[in-house]
Amino acid sequence: MHSHTSLENLIKQAEQWAENRDKKSFRPGWLTEFIYDAADLFTPVADAARVGYDCRFNENCWQVLFYLGDGEMFGGKHDGKRARMAFEFDLKDLLNCFKRVDSLIFRTLNDDLGLTIEEGNMIEIVGVLKESDSTEAITVGILSRPPQEAGPGMKVLPNGEVEPV
Repeated sequence: MHSHTSLENLIKQAEQWAENRDKKSFRPGWLTEFIYDAADLFTPVADAARVGYDCRFNENCWQVLFYLGDGEMFGGKHDGKRARMAFEFDLKDLLNCFKRVDSLIFRTLNDDLGLTIEEGNMIEIVGVLKESDSTEAITVGILSRPPQEAGPGMKVLPNGEVEPV
């Protein structure tokens, strides 16, 4: 069994949103549940990792982009450098969350997502979720690396241990 902190990270984000009631989230409950479920589909190669996401309402539909946070090296000659955390993602289980899939695309990224991503790829699914109260499509992306503004998700210590930031 693998151990990662995706739910802890999502709970922490939910608590932060609750504290900022003046910036109310109009995210429907079914979408929040989907975010929790999809975060669990990441399997980090290391023993620990942190799942992040960007959720927006764009052009009359929801867009959720998931990624695994980078690791930041602590100590040694690579101190302060960021490294991509290796992971697997269960696409079949993600597809099972949809009652209708309109498109499934592998994309090489550029700046059209509104995020700062130096390089990377994305699996993009557009469709209607099973748990949705709506018949409107949602766009879900699985990013191969996090956006720069996300910051590191894990500390990588000189002895190889990985800890959440």
